[in-house]
Amino acid sequence: MRNNFCDTIQTIYTSNPYTIDCLCGTTLYAYDCSSSRRTFLVESDANKDKSLKITNKRGCEIIHICIDGGIIRYGLEDYVGDGVPRGRCDCMIFNNNKLLLVEFKMDVEPSTKDKTLWKNFSHAMTQIKDFFLYLKASLQQGGEDISTFYSNDNIIPIICMKYGPNIHPKRNVQRNNEKEKFRVETLLKIQSFCEYEFL
Repeated sequence: MRNNFCDTIQTIYTSNPYTIDCLCGTTLYAYDCSSSRRTFLVESDANKDKSLKITNKRGCEIIHICIDGGIIRYGLEDYVGDGVPRGRCDCMIFNNNKLLLVEFKMDVEPSTKDKTLWKNFSHAMTQIKDFFLYLKASLQQGGEDISTFYSNDNIIPIICMKYGPNIHPKRNVQRNNEKEKFRVETLLKIQSFCEYEFL
């Protein structure tokens, strides 16, 4: 499955050069490098506490593809070509069973105001949503459907934030409405954490 999906991605996205990382370690780390403006998947946590820690219990092959600065050239907002600026998440990480769409917001400090935390979270949701809808449309143009590779339950949109905003179900109606809008538009449930386990 992962190889079929990877081959299809390589067939569809050819306008910007990008690398594909394939690792089998039981503990892996994905991070966003500010100097190279790319994301990486590595076997040691060289980026300290700014990584998404991935536990790969079975030691199966995990594939990482950088999106922002990889599939889509860094700074290119109208990547669809219809004159509309769009966001995009940082990377895709996947195996045979799961596809992660990851946006890093790891530079936010604990002293950051809750409104700023939410602004980062909300922006990350938009970035993931924009790319996911583009990915689905790109696959359809190539005669494929994303469900051929991954069901909605197996596509996990992840915002990597150490300190998340307050989203209390009764007090934060507007924030919950935004999360629900994301779910309606993508059919995916947004997640926020810094560790993920591939089973």
